[in-house]
Amino acid sequence: MPPQDIPLALVGCDFRMASSRWRSRLVLDGEEARHMAIELEQAGWAQGIVDLNTCNRNEWIISSTTPRWSAELLRTRMMERLGPQGSARVSPMVLVGEDAVRHIFRVALGQESLVLGERQIATQLFRAFETARTRGSSCRILNGLGTVAGRLVRIAIRQGCVGSHARGVHSLAVSYLRAHLARGTVVLVGLGSIGRQVGAILVQDPAYNLVRCNRTLPPRNREGIRPIDELPNLLSRADAVIVCTAAPEPIIGPDITKGLPPGKPLLIIDIGIPEQVSRSNLPPRVTVTGLDELTTFHEATRGTIHQPSSAKVDSLVDRALVEFRRFCHETSFSQILDTLQHKRRQLASETIPRLVQQRFSYMDPDLRARIELDLRAILLETTDEVFRSIREASSRQHPESWPGVS
Repeated sequence: MPPQDIPLALVGCDFRMASSRWRSRLVLDGEEARHMAIELEQAGWAQGIVDLNTCNRNEWIISSTTPRWSAELLRTRMMERLGPQGSARVSPMVLVGEDAVRHIFRVALGQESLVLGERQIATQLFRAFETARTRGSSCRILNGLGTVAGRLVRIAIRQGCVGSHARGVHSLAVSYLRAHLARGTVVLVGLGSIGRQVGAILVQDPAYNLVRCNRTLPPRNREGIRPIDELPNLLSRADAVIVCTAAPEPIIGPDITKGLPPGKPLLIIDIGIPEQVSRSNLPPRVTVTGLDELTTFHEATRGTIHQPSSAKVDSLVDRALVEFRRFCHETSFSQILDTLQHKRRQLASETIPRLVQQRFSYMDPDLRARIELDLRAILLETTDEVFRSIREASSRQHPESWPGVS
């Protein structure tokens, strides 16, 4: 199957192309994602769509028989969400076919992340695929893509090509905190996946008094997690705040911070998308660090980050690409086989008996039965040969695999 025949495209922006301010505009809520998936399918532009929203990227992955055309339509949709100012500054990438698949595999391995080799992105990617399946916006091609990506990540972990769970935007936020606050009280807002990882690091550090805050509280709440409505009071006693929620609107702004003691410094680290902190009209000594500032901080210190073997990663991605291209090829053949199987069953169970009854009604019933059996045998022999030829052609097209791994 030529690369351009892979029915896949990707449209999106990452931390290298757009600031968090503009990426925030590309986040789809559940209802928007469902509506767009229905619209694309009904218009014939795509058979399925997965939307990936993380701290580093906002990307729409689509399966389409006309991937380049559909991708350009989605790029236009993305530019509309950015608005005139954003579209003048940001140009979403468009990847089609093999380029799109290779990019997705590299994303799964953390090779396109701000913190190179992070493992958290794989979890976020697979969660995006699962969400698409749950809401009914996935398809066979996208499901296969997720399966091959999952296999790739498992192999990469075993071969040491993916970093540990300790590496990611959560560790970057903690590194920034330690570089700017030696000790003090830290309020952690949001206990999702990233928030829990931030908390797991800070709770072990005696330099910080960690206070957790969340919208929902666990039933028994043995860890003393504070409700979100106590946030203004918690901020008045804090030296730093790390915000890890995914609320659609900022949860910290002038109303929340107006009760801070006059002149008291407060460091706020916002690692949410959309942005969780409104920076307008905050008290003078409140400093907000968002994903863009963390990117600059990381670029200044990334020399200390372990760099995985790019040759080994590229080799694994190449092998995964072969596997996915074979899957797409077999999928196209399977559609032909399904059609032939359906037609064969129809001929054997309906058409041949009706034809024999109409044309040979004057014959002895036993003779008619033998004629019907002979015609069915000819049909089965002929179509079995067709099926065998198709399967052999598919096998010859993509004989490579990942031997010895699972």
